[in-house]
Amino acid sequence: MLNRIELKSNAKAITKSARVSAYQMTLLYLVIRFVLGLADNYVSADNGTWVEIGDMQFQVQSLFHHAAFPTPVVVFVSVLVWLLGCVLAAGYVLYHQGVRRGEEMPISSLFDGFGFVGKIVLLNLVMTVFIALWSMLFIIPGIIAVYRYRFALYNLCENPELGVMDALNMSKAQTKGYKLDLFVLDLTFIGWSLLCGLTLGILSIWITPYIQQTDLGYFEAIKAEKGIGRIPGQAPDEGDTFRPDDRF
Repeated sequence: MLNRIELKSNAKAITKSARVSAYQMTLLYLVIRFVLGLADNYVSADNGTWVEIGDMQFQVQSLFHHAAFPTPVVVFVSVLVWLLGCVLAAGYVLYHQGVRRGEEMPISSLFDGFGFVGKIVLLNLVMTVFIALWSMLFIIPGIIAVYRYRFALYNLCENPELGVMDALNMSKAQTKGYKLDLFVLDLTFIGWSLLCGLTLGILSIWITPYIQQTDLGYFEAIKAEKGIGRIPGQAPDEGDTFRPDDRF
């Protein structure tokens, strides 16, 4: 079992050490996601709408009543918002990975995911399909699938040259035997999530980077334990790809 207390303590220290404030970056990230959520809900609904702030969702009334938009418009906006959300989530991970390496990550790094947008979108699409298929069997297999592919995006962000299926298979190998640890980790943040809800999401500005760095701490610790994944400070050999029996 990983040392959760130590990893959380390190996450707090790393978050505070960021040369470009992690809280400013998180505020920008959450505001953009909030605006995207408003746009999506405005187009798809004409009364009460749901918007997302961090891990919380809130129902608000549309500022303007309008006639229903054509279905193609609704679908287009929803897909566009989903795609942008995937790329921004990757940019947020890239920022925190850079902070963990001690690099100065400018605000613009939030948009670095656009540099390999195709792989990010494909990875999220494949994960969504896989998780949906496992969920059809029962809810438990679906939850297990979520944890199985938890590190796939981290692997891809660490090495954009990695194939989508390689990133998924690598995550599958990394999380084997650690899914319960990750589940317990998530349970420890339930209290913070409730507090974020009570503050209408404002507390998310401080809690989101802490949670993200803790999760990356688990990712790094598991990589070191299993020897699967990129070693910090070392670049993989050119053309190197992941295979289930690799120990790189």
